[in-house]
Amino acid sequence: MSLVTLQLLDFLEFVIIGIIISIIFDFFRAYRSARKTNDFIVLLQDFIYFFLVTIIIIISIINILDSNLRGYIFFAIILGILVYISILSRFFLKIYDMFFKTISFTIELLLLPLKLFLQIIKKIYKFFEKYIKKCCKKFLYVLSFICRKFLNIKFLNIKFKRRGLKKV
Repeated sequence: MSLVTLQLLDFLEFVIIGIIISIIFDFFRAYRSARKTNDFIVLLQDFIYFFLVTIIIIISIINILDSNLRGYIFFAIILGILVYISILSRFFLKIYDMFFKTISFTIELLLLPLKLFLQIIKKIYKFFEKYIKKCCKKFLYVLSFICRKFLNIKFLNIKFKRRGLKKV
């Protein structure tokens, strides 16, 4: 093949790399619109995105151009980004939106038995809470009585009153 044909193929490969970079960017953008994220998560996602993009571009330059840096590759990447934004971005955003909604629904569906179990445990606890408190008060009263009368222990000097336990 001629030199011009090889350079044209390299140019088209870097246009495709620009499209891939834009697809990754839209993935992070769709995730941010699907879920509320705080500033730290946004910063972390930006770091991950720029790390991925840098790795993709460096590996592409090494593999496609044999480590020769040419000026037209940056123009090709920008052209790929513009082609993606103008033609494919809306389509991929819909796919990502559907993907994140499906994932959220699946996670909620899988966590539903756990949520129901926790609600049942909470209801049982609320029902028995007053009985458990009364039982503990009576147990401490009996323990105090036993210690005072039979064991003659002074450090557990507790009086039982209507409003609760008080130290004397």
